[in-house]
Amino acid sequence: MKIATMKTPDQVIIPLEQHAGAVCNPVVSVGDIVSVGQLIGDGKSMIHSSVSGEVTAISELPHPAGKNVLSVVIKTHDGEKKEFKPGDFSTYKMSRIIRDSGIVEPNGLPTVYKKADINTIIINGTNTWDLSSNEALMLDHPSEIVDGLRALIKSVGAKKATIIIELDSEALQVMRTETIPDSNIKIIATPTYYPPGTESTLAKKFANKKVPRGSTPDDRGVLVSSISAMKALYDALCDGMPMIKKVVTVAGAVRSPKNVLVEIGAPIKDVIEACGGCTGTPVKLIMNGAVSGAAQYTDEVPVIKTTTGILVQTESDINREPPSPCINCAWCVDECPIGLLPHLLYGYADSAQFDKCAELYIGDCVECGMCAYVCPSKLPIVQIIRYGKHGVAAMEAEMEVEA
Repeated sequence: MKIATMKTPDQVIIPLEQHAGAVCNPVVSVGDIVSVGQLIGDGKSMIHSSVSGEVTAISELPHPAGKNVLSVVIKTHDGEKKEFKPGDFSTYKMSRIIRDSGIVEPNGLPTVYKKADINTIIINGTNTWDLSSNEALMLDHPSEIVDGLRALIKSVGAKKATIIIELDSEALQVMRTETIPDSNIKIIATPTYYPPGTESTLAKKFANKKVPRGSTPDDRGVLVSSISAMKALYDALCDGMPMIKKVVTVAGAVRSPKNVLVEIGAPIKDVIEACGGCTGTPVKLIMNGAVSGAAQYTDEVPVIKTTTGILVQTESDINREPPSPCINCAWCVDECPIGLLPHLLYGYADSAQFDKCAELYIGDCVECGMCAYVCPSKLPIVQIIRYGKHGVAAMEAEMEVEA
């Protein structure tokens, strides 16, 4: 499964929000000439230019989260490029390397640990039918991924690490062979896909550590990370290269489905075109897969650090069957990694009972999509919960004003 390299786009749009937390502050201005890897946004997590070129705009532009976000637009230089100067991280602590390299997880959180007493590291390497970027990275860069993990183990003083890979993955044996010298690194095969947001489930299942509500796995001595973060960590440590590229799975109604190495900021229309374009009239573009992804309202949105895949669907690919009433089967409750009651949250949010939503901790929902994925009634649970979150936020803001 060779990863294809996409031609550098003529222009990139790099949002200054590609992580959990506040939008980064721009450190460049319109007219500046920037190089590959140059810092352009400073904040909780650093953001760097993925190309060499000229900054042509800094403005609010479409973002994969469905909103407009302050973004830096860079026109790629065709001619002579400004030389990239690798970062020197030789004297840095791991947490500083991760921040200064802008390394974040698929859930948007930085790959950092809050406590020094990390005992176990879990690396999520699972895929679905429409997301195979993890598998592609493990097949093409197994040694780099393991070296990145070794560095992380040494830095945090972990006693053991586990890489979770699905049973039918071609990468399973490759990674087992790569980790033979490491008695503290274990490969576990699983039949289940774990989307971003299920870190607490991974900690409970593979480290036997239950994570209470309001806590995170690292509070229990477990650091949950990803295949892409390990590769990015290796790139930062060995090449001084920040996180400026992503391997993205392009699947569905495209002429040449594949995994593509893409510069951060490339519009998804350019990524689709690099895979031969659509095989029909696209009616839905889903970023980050059918299970936990979100449909995009424009193909102008860019690839960001949390992008894992682009699913293109035509009319014939979409199930237009209307949802049925909830049958109270509680499958969504069984699947929820946070221990919420999705069927009740759906009902209260749908009827605008936002006070009830708040009482049931709707804000704790990580929107992993597992509830909607298993729902036999095909209810749009995640979408309605998102609506409920906005309703709760508006209700609380109104209460603050009145107070």
